[in-house]
Amino acid sequence: MSILDGFKEVGESNNGKLTMTVMLESVRFSKNVSAVLGFPKYVKVLVNNDEKKFAIQKCNDKDEYAIRFATKKPGEASAVTLRNVDLLVATQKFFSFPELDDPTKIAFYALDGEYYSGEQVIVFNVEGAKNGTVGKRGPKAGSHRKTSQAK
Repeated sequence: MSILDGFKEVGESNNGKLTMTVMLESVRFSKNVSAVLGFPKYVKVLVNNDEKKFAIQKCNDKDEYAIRFATKKPGEASAVTLRNVDLLVATQKFFSFPELDDPTKIAFYALDGEYYSGEQVIVFNVEGAKNGTVGKRGPKAGSHRKTSQAK
């Protein structure tokens, strides 16, 4: 019996949400996904069509299905956005994206993930995905004007 029986560690950890967000033109993984997987340069994304689940697992660049992933270092990590066509086709068949009247908005589906340390994989279940809309990022339409070059 240890004097620390019953205690739980307190402090910073990678226990934040593991989120995969599917949009029409991209798939985004939260920065905690990168952190839990160890900021891998390459990952492979797997799909289980029968169970309606996705998985992301770190791999190396030699893997036939490797997708370039984390390009930032741990201290400067942010969410990772992928625009791989095969990934978009695989993910979008599970969702019906509504037509939006507002061109400044994007529809999305957010899936919570569960980490399996033994296989170093995060599994996302389509069941329970939350949908919504968010404002588009980037410059507003008409906000950029051409300027004449100084002579």
